[in-house]
Amino acid sequence: MSEPSSAKKFYDMILAVASQLSIADYRSNGTAMIPTDQFSFELCKDIVNDAISMFMADCPVKGWRWMRRLATVTLAITYTGTASSGTAATLVDSSIADEYADDFFNTYNIYIESGTGAGEYATITDYTGASGTFAFTALSGASTPDTTTKYSIAKSLLAINGDGSRYTLPANFGGTVDGAIDFVKGSNIGSGIEWCDEAFIRSLRAGTVHSGHPQYAAILPYQPTSETLTATRLWEIMFYPRPSAIKTIAFPYTLSFDKMRMEMGTATSGAATYLCDTDRTEADDFFIGWTLTVRNGTGQGETATVTAYTKATGRFTYTALSGGSTPDTTSVYTVEPAANLHPAGHMFDDTIMAACKARAEMDEQDEHSDTFWTEAYHKKALPNAHKLDKRSAPRKLGKMLNGPSMLDRSRLGGGFTYLDSDGESVIV
Repeated sequence: MSEPSSAKKFYDMILAVASQLSIADYRSNGTAMIPTDQFSFELCKDIVNDAISMFMADCPVKGWRWMRRLATVTLAITYTGTASSGTAATLVDSSIADEYADDFFNTYNIYIESGTGAGEYATITDYTGASGTFAFTALSGASTPDTTTKYSIAKSLLAINGDGSRYTLPANFGGTVDGAIDFVKGSNIGSGIEWCDEAFIRSLRAGTVHSGHPQYAAILPYQPTSETLTATRLWEIMFYPRPSAIKTIAFPYTLSFDKMRMEMGTATSGAATYLCDTDRTEADDFFIGWTLTVRNGTGQGETATVTAYTKATGRFTYTALSGGSTPDTTSVYTVEPAANLHPAGHMFDDTIMAACKARAEMDEQDEHSDTFWTEAYHKKALPNAHKLDKRSAPRKLGKMLNGPSMLDRSRLGGGFTYLDSDGESVIV
């Protein structure tokens, strides 16, 4: 399902701040656009992100309901084995020949648990069922598997190191769990799951790793195994025993916010399938999956999804711009993640925009200037947001609503009336 067409995007918020601070640029037809000066652009981005953080901090006494999310993780079965042979680009396990169909493991990661290549991994590009051959470009450490190589694969893109017991959590998970964890309705599993410390699970995994329906779960910071990656803010969830069936679990958590991202520049050259900006410094492949939009000049208004990015040349590669144009040195572009919307949702757009303008007023405008937007945000936009948030979550979410403290059995307007935890009447 697509977003409402009127939803405010990061670009809209940056432009609103730039216009208020009188640092917006203008196209030849007179329409405003975001600043092309890098300093002004970064200033506007910082103000917008600070404004969103300010709005999130200006919450009702019991917090924003829209920040209460439900995380779901679909567990995967882990496939393990030992190589019978291998090359720089293949691992063969003849013991599973004819057991799985061709391409059964395509796109998933194979992880080397021990033996030659221990700790290395690769993405499977092709699987041949008749011979049990996994093909990949190369293992991350360029090793050649042999008969000592033990591997694991979990058919899940979220599974860590091919281990169906470990999964990365959403980027907006900040480490706060708000309730019990269990299998989703219809899983037909009688036993539940208990939260515990990661050390307890690691002690259970120290010997033989058993398989079955998970009984314990732990949350811990995600630490990548690749030496090329530094520490991250991501979190992972770990289960014990290792899942033996594909099931889905769920638990409530409080959303966290890092920042919205966008980069801007002017092309130094271009072709039908790429745009180059030699001023870029990000690492190879950094922008894969991001949306490139030409904001001014040749190709204005056209978009493309980045399929590759090369640091050395600043080249954004894509299939083609949506209008078929070839960028040139007049093409001003932005590039941003595909879903680059503020976390609060469409109904809070007006409040977020008011917060952006208020923050610009507070941070960058003279202290003796008009404080219209600061007052408008605190006296009108924010109170309205509190009211909207109070009505936003359905009763089915139960305790996630700070549930009713007392139920009034009287009928009113065809619905039930109850007093919520803030002492206010709510009609449902």
